[in-house]
Amino acid sequence: MADPDARPADQRGRFEEIYDEQVVAIYRFVHARVGNRPDAEDLTAQVFMRAIEQLDTSRDRGQIVSWLYRVSQNAIADYWRAFYRLPVIGTEQVAPGWEPMEPAPARERPGEDSAAVARVRRLLAQLPDRYARVLELRFLQRLSVAETAERMGISHGNAKILQYRALRKAALLGDDHG
Repeated sequence: MADPDARPADQRGRFEEIYDEQVVAIYRFVHARVGNRPDAEDLTAQVFMRAIEQLDTSRDRGQIVSWLYRVSQNAIADYWRAFYRLPVIGTEQVAPGWEPMEPAPARERPGEDSAAVARVRRLLAQLPDRYARVLELRFLQRLSVAETAERMGISHGNAKILQYRALRKAALLGDDHG
């Protein structure tokens, strides 16, 4: 990776000027497409790290801005490609020998004091509030992703990401507490 301090002072100053002018706009552009702050911040940082390495600061402002948006689009595309390639937590990872089955009719479901319900409640209590909330809405209340996003006041994409992360965290906690 190139060291920005190794550049001549005028190029360093030009890069800082470009960064100051564009960082908020690039962040907003990225955030609108990924739907959550941590990932938007990470991707914006990646864009400007690439800019440190490759940006030709001698070009005119319009070309530089255009280049930054192209780099942002590529970073967003890479992000979503990686997101959809992540392994899905399948039934084989839930418990050895577990077989999916149709839910029992409401009158045959176990009461609130059952061991399974108690285990689910303990697991949800160990999760961060937002993770527990998204899992409760999606799987206990059986809301759609869109309904969950609306209830939580977040974007549809953010609800999907939050659900994925919550499931991963719950699976890890489940492994620890068998």
